[in-house]
Amino acid sequence: MRRALIPLLIVSLVVVAVQLSIFSNLRFAGVVIMLVWLLPIAVGLTGATTLAVGTGVLVGLFFDAHTITVFGLTAIVGGVLGYAASPLGREGVGDLDSAAWWVTPLIASVGGFLAPLAYMICAEVTGQFNVWRDSVFSMMVVNAIAFFIFARPMARLARAIVGEGSRR
Repeated sequence: MRRALIPLLIVSLVVVAVQLSIFSNLRFAGVVIMLVWLLPIAVGLTGATTLAVGTGVLVGLFFDAHTITVFGLTAIVGGVLGYAASPLGREGVGDLDSAAWWVTPLIASVGGFLAPLAYMICAEVTGQFNVWRDSVFSMMVVNAIAFFIFARPMARLARAIVGEGSRR
């Protein structure tokens, strides 16, 4: 696990850079795809809970530091997503080799569907009522579809960094 910290930090910075420079400027049905929430899910599916939560918080803080979003909310949602995905990774449910091809994308898709809702609830709890300008449901659907598409490549990257031994 310790050897994965530096490569995971570098990948986190690259994902945030891609999010900020490419995906934040692209809009599908008026919605920004949040890759910063997919990375902690992918790391969580390796079974490394600590790394998944840390990645979610770190990527969220990096993202929030460069946007006008409420600082820390993206980090909270990322940490929760990583924590929620890690038991599935420890049990081997989202394993890329032994599970059906659609299991990992389906898990990521559920995370992509629930993440905007969790973000909105956190924003409402903290009193940030002007966070959403468009439909939350459209953001949930677009992120779910995008996470389904990008889940396998991101999970392969996370597994290459974290390694196979993280489930034990």
